Amino acid sequence: MSGTASARTLHPVTSVVPGGGRVARRHLLPPGGHIDPFALAGDGGSMVSSADRVLVGVGTARQIALPGGLADIAGLDRAVAELASFGCDDLLPAATTSLRPVLAFGALPFDRAAPATLVVPETLYCREADGTEWATVMAGPDGEAPDETPDGLRDRLVAMAAAHLADPSLPMGAQVVPRSTDAEFEAAVALAVEAIGRHEIAKVVLARRVDVTLDRTPDLSALLRRWGALEPNGTLFSLPTPAGQFVGASPELLVERHGDHVRSRPLAGTTDRYPDVASPLPLELLESTKDTEEHRLVVEAISDALRPWCDVLDVPERPELVHLHNLTHLGTTIEGTLRSQPDRAAPSVLHLAALLHPTPAVGGVPQAAALELIARLEGEPRGPYAGPVGFLDGAGDGRFVVGIRAMTVAGDTATLTAGVGVVEGSRPETERDEATLKFTAVFDALAPGVAFDTSGRTSAAR
Repeated sequence: MSGTASARTLHPVTSVVPGGGRVARRHLLPPGGHIDPFALAGDGGSMVSSADRVLVGVGTARQIALPGGLADIAGLDRAVAELASFGCDDLLPAATTSLRPVLAFGALPFDRAAPATLVVPETLYCREADGTEWATVMAGPDGEAPDETPDGLRDRLVAMAAAHLADPSLPMGAQVVPRSTDAEFEAAVALAVEAIGRHEIAKVVLARRVDVTLDRTPDLSALLRRWGALEPNGTLFSLPTPAGQFVGASPELLVERHGDHVRSRPLAGTTDRYPDVASPLPLELLESTKDTEEHRLVVEAISDALRPWCDVLDVPERPELVHLHNLTHLGTTIEGTLRSQPDRAAPSVLHLAALLHPTPAVGGVPQAAALELIARLEGEPRGPYAGPVGFLDGAGDGRFVVGIRAMTVAGDTATLTAGVGVVEGSRPETERDEATLKFTAVFDALAPGVAFDTSGRTSAAR
């Protein structure tokens, strides 16, 4: 890949084909039995859950291919147009939600040019922040959406969720096997620091992987429920990929679009979080030259990319501290108003994700040189790790987070990946420790009560 995010050209579609797709029907769900969204998503559904909305997709009505990945803008145009073309019998009262009836989920690869797929579910369930619930049902093979009453639809969703409930209290044993030794990872960081010293790059994010073998297949609904309790301010997700179910609790918003409003919240700069939130140690993060420089590079790259597409862009001068389960990050909320132009539509959230990804928070600066170094030092594709994860609707609105604090689960095996930002002044042993902290943040949800141990011994819950 070449060029920078700010140099990319977007050609968002200006029209859609009305009624060009399958018929759908959207209902307001009446009060009734509890629908557990984690259980509804099960082990193979699609789920994106944040403080303002929970979305669950069950089954697959349509797959929208992105054969050229995020690098193929024409392919993004076709995908957005196809999603906008689905006809819908919308029975939802006005102003119930800002979302269109039909949407697609996606866990997109880190590699911008890698093929990707968006999934339109057969049944879409949504719980808004105020508790309002609605669902969209896509047409079957006969082209007609099921003639289902709202009460009947709720009963079906309740039953589907109940069928996936499991006992979350069962202990889990786990064996952690790193794909690189501590010495090998530290050597990779040292090589990156040398490249920075030669002024070949200013920053690069290096990722480390571990494979975890469990003594049984984990129940993903229980895993997501635990993770939500550990990271209440993150975005929970569970999405199918060719390698397995990609599950995580991302703290980092890549981009969100609602009408002409756009928002991004990059994170960069990390320390461990002491038990006392008022501890003075995290505040030292704001004064750390290494961490503030790492964060500045990310904020500048995102604001430079968004500014040509916005009439107004608000970029705070100083970051804030973002406290998570066992980490504290530097974060900056960037918000803007997309420019209205008579000859072209505002870019969809998918186009905006393509514009921004990969940010320096997961790639590096300059981008092309950093990605080349990542490919050489990591030795294997990242898959969906650090790629855009989220959803978009037929109007081009939606939300994509950065696919970090995540794992890919396939049967009784989970692959965890953690990345660290390397800049001038980085120390290999410190970056190793930071990667371990990030692994622990994920492992605590996967195997509660089990110590994260890279020695290869099997550990059981305490």
